[in-house]
Amino acid sequence: MAFITTTLNDFVGTSTPTFIGTTRIDGYVGDNPVVLRKMQGGMLMPVLGTTLALPYGSGKVIGYSDEKLLVDVTEFNGDYEFINADETEIYDASETVARRNSALRTSLATIISDYSRVYKSEITGVLSPNRQAKLDSYIPEITETTVCVALEGQFLKGSDKIVAQTIAKPKLSPSEIRKQRALEVAEIQRIADAMLEDEVVPSDVQDELNEMYGDDGEF
Repeated sequence: MAFITTTLNDFVGTSTPTFIGTTRIDGYVGDNPVVLRKMQGGMLMPVLGTTLALPYGSGKVIGYSDEKLLVDVTEFNGDYEFINADETEIYDASETVARRNSALRTSLATIISDYSRVYKSEITGVLSPNRQAKLDSYIPEITETTVCVALEGQFLKGSDKIVAQTIAKPKLSPSEIRKQRALEVAEIQRIADAMLEDEVVPSDVQDELNEMYGDDGEF
């Protein structure tokens, strides 16, 4: 297995649950089965340098933190306004970015403080060079306009590059093939069961179930 970059345009998703061995894949890039790298809330992982549109402006992905994106906002939306809960304050785009940047810095400072408190030497009162290097590698470099975001829905263009993991196709024995097929049946059945409550099972899922189970429930 290896990580690759691809685009949504080059990715073809599976229409029903599909397993390679015991790994459920999301689809294919060319002939290669892949699992898309997902972050918080199922958000796809864009590569560094991807330009994203945010409510308060646009910017480039400069890193990742806690399964979220670090975006350096470079252009502000002049029409953006955020009104706080009690409607006593209104913040424009630059003020909103500043507030989010401050929250990010506070979060990173807390991580540094907690890590240092737990791992500092009882003799010197500071981190060892090895511990300090690990902390430095974990804490991202940010600017005055960097925000940490988790986005929902379709926020990427088809040409944007994303991260995926290729899944090797193993040589399976007959028993392993049956196990793989059983996993697919179980997943399709789970999806169908979730849809049964006052809903019609989609035809492609029902056709797959009929093909797998037949009249006697065997597969």
